[in-house]
Amino acid sequence: DARTFVCQVRAGSHGVGENRTELRVYTVPGSPLPPPHGGTLCSRLSLPLQIAQCVSRNSFPSPNITWHKNGEQLQPEEKMVKIPATLTRESSGLYTVSSTLFAHVTREDRNSLYHCTVHYWLQGQRRAVESRRVNVTVFYPAQHVKLQVMPSSALVKEGDDVKLVCEADGNPAPVFSFYKRDLDGSWQDLSSLADTNSGVLNLHNVNKSSSGLYRCQTLDLDDMRQLEKDVELVVNCNSPLYVRQDEVVNLTCKAIAFPRPSVHWNVNGTAHEYVENQHIASNLTVRVNHDLLRAGAMCRVSNALGVSEKHIQLLEQKTRESKGVIIVAIIVCILVVAVLGSVIYFLHKKGKIPCGRAGKQDM
Repeated sequence: DARTFVCQVRAGSHGVGENRTELRVYTVPGSPLPPPHGGTLCSRLSLPLQIAQCVSRNSFPSPNITWHKNGEQLQPEEKMVKIPATLTRESSGLYTVSSTLFAHVTREDRNSLYHCTVHYWLQGQRRAVESRRVNVTVFYPAQHVKLQVMPSSALVKEGDDVKLVCEADGNPAPVFSFYKRDLDGSWQDLSSLADTNSGVLNLHNVNKSSSGLYRCQTLDLDDMRQLEKDVELVVNCNSPLYVRQDEVVNLTCKAIAFPRPSVHWNVNGTAHEYVENQHIASNLTVRVNHDLLRAGAMCRVSNALGVSEKHIQLLEQKTRESKGVIIVAIIVCILVVAVLGSVIYFLHKKGKIPCGRAGKQDM
């Protein structure tokens, strides 16, 4: 219906008068249609790849389409960004516009969001409608690998269950392998005990023999690149702590927390606080007494987010000196009795000791 209309007025002999008016019909374009999902892209390719296609149908006059990445408009750039577009006039007289975005992507684009905007005119005003955001899947090799002990190696004791978690920054995730170094320097393959897809090695009921150097190795199946990372696992003894009365002992409490926590003890002593391997630690020097043996020591760690407590029980080590004294005393008594018996027997033989009977005194 967009055309020029003519109005004529005839006045007989006075002639004919007319005027013209032009009718312009604006049609709001349909919602721009990006593809159902982003493409699967590989950043190792140097050529720009198709990110998405935007189509606007049935609009009049023809609209204009722009592309945006994380909210910022993209401009054509040689070897980096290409935005070809096509304009089609339908039999109805309405326009269909298609625009395709080609762009070079890197690993930094793995979280980028793209969308298109259709700009059109309506009643003399410029308006716009946006498409939904789409994300693309970017494939890239791992550059860094991280291996950590959970819980922290400083807190592992005998009987605990421990996880060794290996993480790599590649997509898709590489294949993980785990090893433990033996005493002779060779590496024992532990991959059969691990989930090689998620990169987790579970160690159950660890003991002192579980201590040692562990290695995680990653393999990228695309370029066969290998990365590796080592971590030291230390299994602490879980046996009771035996002490003696009046003995001076050092008690250590370690914790990991942020913000930095404060450490308090429930017993009197000399405390020294320090930082060691990202742990906040407190070393308490205290003399063992009856109350400490009875109640033990309590370490309390707290910050604005919470409180954690650890009880340390001390057991008295009985000295063996008393038993030794008794044994020595018994041996000395036996020796004294034996010596006295020998002397009496010798004197009796010599006749220097009177017998208990009168008849024997005459002999």
